[in-house]
Amino acid sequence: MLLPKLLAALLVLAPAPRVALARPDDGSLEAFLRRVRAAREAESARLAPEVETLVAKLGVARTASELKALEAKLEGMGSEAMPLLIPFLDPGANAPPEKLKQAQEVAEVLARSKSSALLEELVRMASNATPQGRVLAMRVLGASPESERALAALRALYPQVSGALRAECVRSLARLASDDPLIVASLADTHPEVLAAAIRALSSEPRKKPRAEVVSLLGDGNRGADVLNELVEYFSVPGQELDEDVVVALARFACREDLGPAARLKVLDGLPRFGVPLSSRLRRELEPLLESTDSAIKDGVLIALTLLNDSKARRDLMKFYDEQVKGSPGWPLAYQRRGDVELKIGEYRDAARDYQQALRLHDDSAKLPGNRDLWVNLARAYIKDNKLKLAADALAEFGLTSELRRTLKADPDFQPLAESAKYKGLFE
Repeated sequence: MLLPKLLAALLVLAPAPRVALARPDDGSLEAFLRRVRAAREAESARLAPEVETLVAKLGVARTASELKALEAKLEGMGSEAMPLLIPFLDPGANAPPEKLKQAQEVAEVLARSKSSALLEELVRMASNATPQGRVLAMRVLGASPESERALAALRALYPQVSGALRAECVRSLARLASDDPLIVASLADTHPEVLAAAIRALSSEPRKKPRAEVVSLLGDGNRGADVLNELVEYFSVPGQELDEDVVVALARFACREDLGPAARLKVLDGLPRFGVPLSSRLRRELEPLLESTDSAIKDGVLIALTLLNDSKARRDLMKFYDEQVKGSPGWPLAYQRRGDVELKIGEYRDAARDYQQALRLHDDSAKLPGNRDLWVNLARAYIKDNKLKLAADALAEFGLTSELRRTLKADPDFQPLAESAKYKGLFE
């Protein structure tokens, strides 16, 4: 009889196995929370393999439609799947292209999810992940529904980061609070990406006059040149009053031969949109460009002057293209080039006529892929001339690939067609 008693005593003294400690469901709040937590863990375990498979496919998807389908599947898995995506935000150090793409697509899905449950993990990742992972975590924070907490986290991160990380921090701050003081403070930064992020954020603020802090960049030859594209867009926003000094300062950037042609042409393209009439002073600033050996720069200034109602500039601009057509009446490219210039100066009917002639001269080869720009600009000229049917007919005749359909749908010039109840089917 001793052995059973000893065994009984040992059983009493020995710790029970953990599985034996499962607490009964007594109807308490604690029991309810245990059930919820267990159910959530079980659901996460069930979803994890499928999430991992779909995320892996994001990195190697080749088409927009394939990406869209994968993202739709992830989003269709519900809010329980979103926390499982967080680890994939960080592609790791020296990540291959497919991992970078995978992380960027995951960031898009998480940003759209608007899940408040992600905030704490995103803040942690924004501080501790690899640089690319931190950028993407900050990006998702900028879409957080927990705006006050996300703002507090981003404000705390701002002084700790620089360069691309600070630029992403500024972009997210702007999405959550467009008037955040750190955005204006960023205009004092020396990093071009941070400056560009701040100017873009400030471009959307209502204003009658441009901010003095932005105007001051025009007097800084180095920092101003780094963000010339952003400055042109900022000063091109309608509804603000610019004085001639601002436009003259921008024109001087266009005259700098040490800058790349694209940046200089961006300024020339913006001149007619600044709302400041052509004065003798502004014309004097631009005159050196009329002698430029770069034909694109010379055309750019002539186009700008033409749009500013300088009739002599128009004659000088068209002279070369008219002579080219006259000297080579059977050459399609001569008509196409003249059409391109006419399109830029708002002579849409003449542009359409020249594009049509170019297509006639191409004859059987008109619909070859190499002539895509010709057909697109013909449609563009029709849209600008408010002839939507002709534009739709031109695009349909050429044929729209899925890539071209996406490109045109995103082009502001094609919005009247894409938003038309009658013709929007072209882009679907």
